[in-house]
Amino acid sequence: MLGGSLEYDVDLSEVGCGCVAALYSILMPTVDAEENPDPFKYCDANRIGGHWCPEFDVMEANKFSFHTTAHKCDAPTNGIYDNCDRTGECTLNINEHDVVGEFIPGSTTGIDTTREFHVKIDFHERDGKFADYTIVMT
Repeated sequence: MLGGSLEYDVDLSEVGCGCVAALYSILMPTVDAEENPDPFKYCDANRIGGHWCPEFDVMEANKFSFHTTAHKCDAPTNGIYDNCDRTGECTLNINEHDVVGEFIPGSTTGIDTTREFHVKIDFHERDGKFADYTIVMT
């Protein structure tokens, strides 16, 4: 995804408080300590499935909030990651930043979450590595 983008349409009108619609990228299959691929387990920045790996939370959202997080990991040794930033230092919460104006059901000055909307995320690279990202919603 480096240097590229991801675009999708999403309808969060039925995703209320206490629910999260999620879209994220991870490595699959995971690799165990003996470097054997395990097609039935995945890895992420919180070591779910017993393995660490970089993760990008493209969308964790409901009709009241939209959140993205890029999680990075220490350099792998023989393809095995020893640690990742679980909370993510590169994060964006739509409600904390004026990215799209209001992000609420019925909004007239931003994203009306009772209707389908379009999301585009650009993944910027610097020196062949992930640098940051921008998000546009319409």
